[in-house]
Amino acid sequence: MLLFSDPLGRIRYQPPGNWNVSGSGSTLALYPPSVTGAFMKMFVLGHAAGIPEITTFSSDDLAKWCHNYLATDAQEVKLLDENPSPFMLSGKPSREFIFDYKSSGQHYQTSVAVMDWTDKEHLTVVITALAQDFKAIHDTGISSLFSWSLRKTEPPKASPAPAPTTAAAHPTVPGPTPIRAVTQ
Repeated sequence: MLLFSDPLGRIRYQPPGNWNVSGSGSTLALYPPSVTGAFMKMFVLGHAAGIPEITTFSSDDLAKWCHNYLATDAQEVKLLDENPSPFMLSGKPSREFIFDYKSSGQHYQTSVAVMDWTDKEHLTVVITALAQDFKAIHDTGISSLFSWSLRKTEPPKASPAPAPTTAAAHPTVPGPTPIRAVTQ
């Protein structure tokens, strides 16, 4: 089980069994055992506030954007499929595009799924494998996303107000309320 801290809260995620995990910052990479050239990567990508939601982009525009996640030497690229919401995280839908191509003399397939994580961030999930391994790797990777859970951070509870006291003999000037640390 992996635990992440995010401004939205604490995230729990169970990666596929026996997959190797690495990453830091805004990237997480997972590699299935004994499958050469296969991986699943998750990226948190910042963007300017006010960008329209992913679900409103045209398929053509989003598919072109997804090309950024294919091998740099990809040739004979074909869009095989577009899947609306193959997974949801915290109730937010995603869009997935699956591509077929040749790279370094090998036949690959890549899935690029993207969703709005916050109003200033997208979450992108990329799954790549040789064509003959793709379905099993893809299905295992997507299935693992259903373990994702977000526990929202609760704001600290306010301290109770002090009991009223009798009026002082001398009037006092109102001042700031002292702030007390709350431990949970």
